[in-house]
Amino acid sequence: MAEQRRTTMVGVVTDPVHLLGRDEWWSLVWNSFDEMTPAEVAEYRAESRLWDAASADGLDER
Repeated sequence: MAEQRRTTMVGVVTDPVHLLGRDEWWSLVWNSFDEMTPAEVAEYRAESRLWDAASADGLDER
């Protein structure tokens, strides 16, 4: 497999480990959302709107 991917055996093993870590992180994120109270959800949405507005300020357009 390492030869086919033109990498080392360590590379073959670390790729799935990184994917597992990413998947576990997203699982924690989604579980945290599920555990939020209605007040926390409202606060999160309000903050998200602020960030969305800031990202549309045109600064990245040159």
